[in-house]
Amino acid sequence: MGVPRGWSVSWDLQNRAGAETQWSGFLNYESNELGDYTSRYGVTLSVRPATSLQLSAEPQYRNGKGTRATIRGPINRQYLTSLPGGSVASYGRRYVFGFPDRTELALPLRASYTFKPDLTLDVYAEPFASSGRYERFGELLGSRLPGLRVYGTDGTRITRLPDGRSAVTDGDQEFVLPNYEFNIRSFRSNVVLRWEWRPGSFLYAVWQQNRDSRVPEGQHVGLSDLFGSLSASGDNIFAIKTSFWFSR
Repeated sequence: MGVPRGWSVSWDLQNRAGAETQWSGFLNYESNELGDYTSRYGVTLSVRPATSLQLSAEPQYRNGKGTRATIRGPINRQYLTSLPGGSVASYGRRYVFGFPDRTELALPLRASYTFKPDLTLDVYAEPFASSGRYERFGELLGSRLPGLRVYGTDGTRITRLPDGRSAVTDGDQEFVLPNYEFNIRSFRSNVVLRWEWRPGSFLYAVWQQNRDSRVPEGQHVGLSDLFGSLSASGDNIFAIKTSFWFSR
């Protein structure tokens, strides 16, 4: 399959490693001659407001979009399904691909607090949101051909149904594609209290959260989706672990 010519640019910036407050940022952009693109942005900030407290945040954003009928862009062609009724060139199967428009937003957070040398608290939390929608669909022209036959062209018709599915007509054949669009919200966290109750012996109290939700919408994500992940349904896990050091 043909590979379009592409290019990318990256940018990184950070302050000196020994600074009390450390920060860094990055930007990455990839594109090709067909107009596909993927962009990524992120920053990291780490501060120590007190000798006993360390805080950090790493917000990240990603967006990618496909715009042309070729398979191999910067990651923006996704195989979805295989259906009967294809051409002889594709061995009688329709290998269906989507042209996705994706966004991702994540905010990893960390905190570490030392109450005293034998008692510490570590917290990790990551609200996350992702979306995907498909502006167009198409099928392989053939096993060794580089392009896609985009539905809605070349004598085909595609109609968006009220429930989000897509009905495709190709001559006397008709078939329906499911609604592949999605919005995902998730929240992961881990809180660990560590106590060295005697030299070499430890007690751990752990609280973990695992929340997620998914809806078939495909809307671009924003900060409200990150905060919304906190109210998603999920699991709360509590555990206590201890270890004892036997000395001679």
